[in-house]
Amino acid sequence: MSDERVIDPEGAYIWDGWGTCLSWWANTGLGARDDLAAALFGLDTTRVTTSGREIELPGLGLNIVRYNLGACTWTGGSAMVESPAIVRRKQIETYYDGERWNWSADPNQRSMLAKARDAGADTFEMFSVSPPWWMTVNGNPSGAEQGEQDNLEFQYQDAFARFIAAVARRARDDWGIRFSSVEPFNEPSLTAWHARQNQEGCHFTLGAQEAVIECLRRALDEHGLGDVLIAASDECRYMDAVDTWQKLTEGARRLLGRVNVHAYEPDEKGRSRTKLREAVGEETPIWQSEYAEGEPDGLAMALSISRDIRYLRAAGWVCWQPVEALDWGLLDGEYDDRAPNPTGGAPGTLKGEVGGVNTKYHVLAQYSRHIRPGMRILKSGHTNTVAAHDPSAGRLVLVTVNGGRKRTVTYDLRSLTEGANAARVWVTDTIDAPAARRYARRPDADLQGGLLTVVHESNTVTTMEVDGV
Repeated sequence: MSDERVIDPEGAYIWDGWGTCLSWWANTGLGARDDLAAALFGLDTTRVTTSGREIELPGLGLNIVRYNLGACTWTGGSAMVESPAIVRRKQIETYYDGERWNWSADPNQRSMLAKARDAGADTFEMFSVSPPWWMTVNGNPSGAEQGEQDNLEFQYQDAFARFIAAVARRARDDWGIRFSSVEPFNEPSLTAWHARQNQEGCHFTLGAQEAVIECLRRALDEHGLGDVLIAASDECRYMDAVDTWQKLTEGARRLLGRVNVHAYEPDEKGRSRTKLREAVGEETPIWQSEYAEGEPDGLAMALSISRDIRYLRAAGWVCWQPVEALDWGLLDGEYDDRAPNPTGGAPGTLKGEVGGVNTKYHVLAQYSRHIRPGMRILKSGHTNTVAAHDPSAGRLVLVTVNGGRKRTVTYDLRSLTEGANAARVWVTDTIDAPAARRYARRPDADLQGGLLTVVHESNTVTTMEVDGV
């Protein structure tokens, strides 16, 4: 099979970057590991210690870090109610128990936050999954007794906003971390957040979201954080985000600097993504702020990235758990807290190890190492190809995922260049086979008269770089 793709710079937009969240993996001892910080947030080749051996990995160069502001305390008189299904690493320690501040809380996440910064990350967002337990209706940071009920007490809406602003100010002044955005919700429209589920969570009605957004903007401004934008609403699915955006008041929408959305709706034809972009409009940026699935080969992830960029015109793309078990992570995570304690008091010592590397780590490298922050995303002529241009370096990057049969693709670059004569090529095979390539450098591809022709084998992700564009 063969086809042609015309690369078109019309309507280009700026790429903010690639990222990951720190919960829950960095809530364990993994948050203190320099090798993981180097692999995830740096660009140099680095050696990562696994439970069996050391492995050499190309740095992913993730520049966006989403920090989870916790909701749990275990101080002397704590009346926090714990879900019978939760495990310890999914309980994030918070800084204020309603009476006193504890700025030494949450040491592991804060450790990785600083290590990520030092390794090269430059864009930080703080997000809340649940208000602190003492602000909730039932004292349980996993959710209300019924999933459709709000769990933030009405009387604490302003206090919740001020709490977020106070931590953001502390991070700027004392931690050396400037959060450029804060996100007060996490999948707020879901009815899955109830007192017996296995993580922190909180349902918010539209009215509650609007009230918190207004309080948060005022609190940030009063704390001298007028440059920190509010992102919302981190809905689970694209159509949930469409519904929330359209129902928010115009006043609430004006207070939002960005729309965040999760990628748990497959949306293979891109219709829901397109509807969200049309609803929000071109002026408001969108991030895909949480992606995860249990497929280790990375093919589904690559297809989702392509759709998010083509249809959603996402300016940022964030994976949820880079180190997680059961093939959910880029790296396989092994933790000591797999079983919850049905009598309360989730067990576990927050120990974690890296078991190995999944192919999708190398698939993400095909994108994140080459499409860098500040580059311009171009129209590629096809859903499965992402095109980006670096004006300062005069470099064009093309990343194509091919989940079907072997095909020959001709990329028409004549509107961009006719002077270049070759493209550098890297390939990852999304199959598990002895000779499978993992972010492997391949021979250069010829470029003649502005036409680049490349053969894409089945189940591959291929990156091509052309200079002189």
